[in-house]
Amino acid sequence: MPVSRFAAFFIFASALGGVLHAQVTGPVVPVIPEKESPFFVLNNASLNPGEKARKAQTGPASDFPRNKGSEASAGHMFTTFFTSMFSSVKFSTKPASGSKLTVDPTSFALDDRREITATFVVQNRTSKLLKLDFPTSQRIEILVRDPNGKVIEKWSDDRAFRDESGVVMINPDEHIQYEEKIATRDMQPGKPYTIEASLANNPEFTKTVIVTPSAKPRAAQPNPALQSTPPAGAKPQAQPTPSQG
Repeated sequence: MPVSRFAAFFIFASALGGVLHAQVTGPVVPVIPEKESPFFVLNNASLNPGEKARKAQTGPASDFPRNKGSEASAGHMFTTFFTSMFSSVKFSTKPASGSKLTVDPTSFALDDRREITATFVVQNRTSKLLKLDFPTSQRIEILVRDPNGKVIEKWSDDRAFRDESGVVMINPDEHIQYEEKIATRDMQPGKPYTIEASLANNPEFTKTVIVTPSAKPRAAQPNPALQSTPPAGAKPQAQPTPSQG
């Protein structure tokens, strides 16, 4: 009897040990269908959340540009940043080169002046050498315009120029000067005329002056009061004696 109980207990313990061994060595996580597994979701590009977010970020606005000339490239953004930052900063420099025109005389009568003198000055107010290129031997042009803007006098029409190019250099803080005569034969008194001077082939150097000629001034008339006064040292004229009747 004891032997039978021992044998039964041994069989029971063996069976229980097998069950426990099976539970210990078996899978701890319950079996999940493959499509519901998180590993399946992560490995699937269409379902992976990270891959979805990465795809949503793709495009011209978010892709890292590999083209150096692209507006979204790092170099372009760097340049734009510093350009916009310093755009409001003004650096003090010398004034740009310029020109000046004077006319002599500025007030004149047409009957007294057949021509006037125009003086055109080109200045180099920079710290660098100024180079001026000319296609021909002509250096300046002077125009006279009537009140309607029509050219009535062109300085170069009465002159011949050589068909050869030339260069004029102006040192810093120096200038060149041209002085020419302008005819007034086509002007009328009382009307404003524009004198325009410029450098040939360099239209950025252009200046204008407005002149208004007058008519011939009237000759001075003698003052009657002065004529009735006898000159100094002159003998007074004898007054006629009234006749007695």
